Amino acid sequence: MNVHTPPPPPQTRDIGTFRGLSFKQAVATLLIALGLGAASGIWDLSADYQRMRREVAEASRADLALVRGMAVEAAYMLSHDLAGEVVGGLALDPLVAEVRLTDNFGDVLGQIRRPPGTTAFPGLAQRLFGDTAQHSLLLQTRMKETSGDVGKLELHLDPALLLNRYLDHVTASAASGAARTVILCLLVVAVFYGLITKPLLKIGHAIATVDPARPGASLIELPRRHEGDELGLLVSNVNALLAESQRGLDGRDAAEGALAALARDLELRVQERTRELEQQKEGVERANTELEKANRFISDGIRYASRIQTALLPDTAALDGAVDAFTVGWRPFDIVGGDYYWTGTFGDKTVVAVMDCTGHGVPGAFMTAVVSSILARILHHHGHDDPAVILALLNFLVKSALRQDRADAPADDGLDAAICVFDKSRGVATFAGANLPLMVWSGGHIKVIRGDRRSLGYRDSPPDATFACHEVPIVPGAVFYLYTDGLIDHMGGPNGRLFGRKRLQEALGGLAHLPLEEQKERLFATLDAWRGEQPCRDDMTFIAIRPLAP
Repeated sequence: MNVHTPPPPPQTRDIGTFRGLSFKQAVATLLIALGLGAASGIWDLSADYQRMRREVAEASRADLALVRGMAVEAAYMLSHDLAGEVVGGLALDPLVAEVRLTDNFGDVLGQIRRPPGTTAFPGLAQRLFGDTAQHSLLLQTRMKETSGDVGKLELHLDPALLLNRYLDHVTASAASGAARTVILCLLVVAVFYGLITKPLLKIGHAIATVDPARPGASLIELPRRHEGDELGLLVSNVNALLAESQRGLDGRDAAEGALAALARDLELRVQERTRELEQQKEGVERANTELEKANRFISDGIRYASRIQTALLPDTAALDGAVDAFTVGWRPFDIVGGDYYWTGTFGDKTVVAVMDCTGHGVPGAFMTAVVSSILARILHHHGHDDPAVILALLNFLVKSALRQDRADAPADDGLDAAICVFDKSRGVATFAGANLPLMVWSGGHIKVIRGDRRSLGYRDSPPDATFACHEVPIVPGAVFYLYTDGLIDHMGGPNGRLFGRKRLQEALGGLAHLPLEEQKERLFATLDAWRGEQPCRDDMTFIAIRPLAP
């Protein structure tokens, strides 16, 4: 057992030494109080700065959100008058330096700009409020399952005016903070002296008068009203120091024995836990094996479904001799997809259709199977001459097949579609669309024929809905393009924006002189380059036809 040596008795100090310590403590207390006051002031300034930034940002976002609907309408309608009302309303804020509303082509529809404010610290204004002074809102139209950019609303605040407002607040806060700091210092010094310094002087004087030869002969008197605080604990500890020396040594030996027993117990527990973990590891490995089997089963099923879905697609060789050239690009989002296309001939008429069903993956593939069956029924039993009639029947029969013609329908699924019938004898192409357009390249220009703005088969689709037919003359060399929204809805580019119908139109205009197969390959390469590292977002189907001219 180690021999415990009692601590040496405290050395005697005179009263002047303790009074010097008391003065130093008072000065230190004052400095601490001043430091706390300064820190509190800095904290308040920082908090006010952050609060002001937050309030300015929240107010700007709220203003943008308040006028968002009107701004979207202005950008969508390209209305300068409505855009002027939007920017004029936002410019009522005296902090606003500039408000600008542009359409999705970058053209300015409305703009208000004020001269910059003046401040004594322009660099500081830019550093403190430059980032929070710039706000913008991307304007999008929201329709069922899709959305599109129509423009941008930008709000720029004046950093100089923001800094002036902040400095005015800082000046008022600094005056009140200085007074608060002085009062706090005086209160802290008085409280510290009365509660700590004066009792410590008495305890120090008592310790200085203890006889080193008999330290336990005279106990230190406990100051009044300090029985339960740190000073009372200090006096009790000093009085019990010598009596507790041997007891502490015995307690140390007992603790060493308990620590050894605890170490042995922990070693046993570690061994037991190791065995449990090994058993759990075996269970996890078995579960992983089962999951791998289940995953292979599901993957094999989806791949088989892909073969079935591919078999449902028409054989494009059936159009040989019916059209001058034809190509199709079908890229499902997953192994299977929700896009479907159909081609076929009926005498002198050639029917080409593309369809974008609800969802993608397995749910979308099920929808394509339903639509494929219904379309075949329509074409072979109801007619193939009028694409508008085909769309109307497709809408009615999909609603009936999915039981979405009732108020308590269990689901709400449908599709967008575009159908084109080429009549070789008349030299005319007839088009009808439901939320999908037709593009025609002829004479060095591309013309866009929009379909009706409604979908097919959904619960809210009218069962007796009708669609408009558009006739386009077939001229030598003309190329007809049908596609689903997957081509234009992918994000990418330098600013992370949608590819969009305008870029697609420009891309096809630059490729229309090439063979159709090369047009398709170059178009998909352009889409892949635009998307870059962004993931694919939807199924893509693209069809290009050069019909035989009469």
